[in-house]
Amino acid sequence: MLNINFLRNNRGQAFLEGVFILPVIVVLIFSVVWFARVLLTWQQLVSAARYGTDMIANTSLSKEDIKKDIENYLTHKMIEGRKLDKEKIKEICIDIKDYTVADINILDISKLFTAVKSLVLPSAEMSSVSITYAYDMPKILKWAGKDEFEIKTRLSVLSGTGCKSAKHKRDK
Repeated sequence: MLNINFLRNNRGQAFLEGVFILPVIVVLIFSVVWFARVLLTWQQLVSAARYGTDMIANTSLSKEDIKKDIENYLTHKMIEGRKLDKEKIKEICIDIKDYTVADINILDISKLFTAVKSLVLPSAEMSSVSITYAYDMPKILKWAGKDEFEIKTRLSVLSGTGCKSAKHKRDK
């Protein structure tokens, strides 16, 4: 004969399986949401760095003006949407190397050397913007010993590109 009694106890077993799997599902959802916030912050930093490299290429603003613009781009109170915390921006580093093709003079050896160097090693003539932002660790991961970690981004633009009408006379 077939024993049918084992089919009657399935409710208790399903309840226990649900109790055991619920914390795993909660941690999984929490991880996805937290990682999405980190990626969104990183994307905002990349967008701000791209904005900074566009200003380097197309304007004659000084490093300080570009830095203020990037900071406002990320934290200004009039921004619609997600703003970053101004105190958590660790560093905004602007490196401008103003070299334009119009400055080449065959008789001036230093400018000729710079022009040849830029053709052979274009990375030597790259202007860049790098941003570092401190992101808080979630409470679950604070046992690792860190309260925050840094998100860094860096974008570059080749000097001499961009707007031809902007004379690049910046403070060095």
